[in-house]
Amino acid sequence: MKERGSYQTKLEIPSNSVLERNCRWGRPVFSPVDGIEEDLLWRFKGLNVAIGFVNEENHRIIGSGVMVAPGLCLTASHVIEETLRKQALLHTFVDDKNMRIWSPEDFHAQRFSARLLPFQRPEMKYSDVGVLSCSPFSSFSDCEDYLFAPLRIDVPKIGERLWTTGYRETLNDGVPTVAFFISSGLVTEQYLEGRGSHLQGPCIEVAMEALGGMSGGAVFNEDGYIVGVISSCLGDQNDNKGPTYVTLLWPSLLSTVHSPWPDQYWPNQVGGLQVSVENGGARVSGSARWSDEGSMLVTFYKQSEKAMTSVLQKSGVDVLAYGFEISDFFYEYFEEFLEEKGQEYLPMMDNELFRKSLSESPVTEVIKLFRCVDTIGLEGIEDLEVQSISGLENGCISVNATFNIRGLFMVLEVSSLEYQCHEEKINKNEALHNRQIYGEVVRYEHYVRPYYRVNFAFDTKQEHPSNLKIQTITLRV
Repeated sequence: MKERGSYQTKLEIPSNSVLERNCRWGRPVFSPVDGIEEDLLWRFKGLNVAIGFVNEENHRIIGSGVMVAPGLCLTASHVIEETLRKQALLHTFVDDKNMRIWSPEDFHAQRFSARLLPFQRPEMKYSDVGVLSCSPFSSFSDCEDYLFAPLRIDVPKIGERLWTTGYRETLNDGVPTVAFFISSGLVTEQYLEGRGSHLQGPCIEVAMEALGGMSGGAVFNEDGYIVGVISSCLGDQNDNKGPTYVTLLWPSLLSTVHSPWPDQYWPNQVGGLQVSVENGGARVSGSARWSDEGSMLVTFYKQSEKAMTSVLQKSGVDVLAYGFEISDFFYEYFEEFLEEKGQEYLPMMDNELFRKSLSESPVTEVIKLFRCVDTIGLEGIEDLEVQSISGLENGCISVNATFNIRGLFMVLEVSSLEYQCHEEKINKNEALHNRQIYGEVVRYEHYVRPYYRVNFAFDTKQEHPSNLKIQTITLRV
């Protein structure tokens, strides 16, 4: 158990709302160790936020958060809702003697639709990440700088190690108190389209434990960037591996909140992750904007070629010795694998996913009557863009990429009964070709161009890609 102390804070109305101290943006450093452990409340010097209220003289923690800019806290949407209901306050711990108390001002959790691939038909969803503005509840007695963390708009890769931080209530000699925890584990799954009705926004699954009260706590990658916030944990196991579900950040990029503190800092007192402030504001790698149709267009963090080359070299691949440009290397080793696995995936889609993946076109409603049972490839892949790669602890690298197959024919199937019901509509569709009848089913061929966003592993020693994960797919029909 880490040393715990008590905090006594004299409540004084702040004399002004001016930003009277320096601001620093830092990236925490962690140890690559599985499991959860308690650490000092003030480990990160006021960066982490404990959100709670006093009940019968005891402090109750309802969630956690992280400071990302002056007067701006990032946390989970469900924690924000509870914060308002309980009239909770925000607490940050600077050292073993000083605690800052903040008052919530305004919040926003975006209802959004995002387009992550060309021709995608976006759906309106809610996401469990939001922005909360705050101001000093009382004057601060310390003289330390304000500390914030930068954000990265990314999809953590399967097998990548992440860390989360947060607070919860514990007993100290029978007395309820607040404790700070750090937990770490590997990414096991990606859900860019959400995970059921509870987690509608983009999220990932991580094999780590998160305790009650850590919801909303920041999730960091190896480079110390915030990549998400804790949404929930299924902590029924005894192995400290959850799993924990982490909501990714981009739905919060276009949220704005009333931000009266610091005085004259945010333009027109409107703060947000993408609000421009000279020499200030939140630090974000990646961006988002609204399309003319009202959907969110997301630009993910793009790793530099120099950084990708360095990752490959550390994994035993000297790209320069191969005589390749790095893009040529990716085509040489990934193209055949991606085309094969991309085609194999199409007949495996269930009806709901198949229909959702179809682009908007005059033939879409007719194509929805069918299911894909086979494919006929034509021309290979193109527009392969490797967005980032990471070295994994098993010696492989993990790759996030987008690509499309130049063109293929889907073999579409419908029952004879369904065909009879919609025969006129189907026969008018000139995009369907080569009708064939097989007993109780009718088949057609239809030309399509699939667009993919994927993650996969690459064994650098065997020079073999594997474990393709389709993050999202669009079929241009």
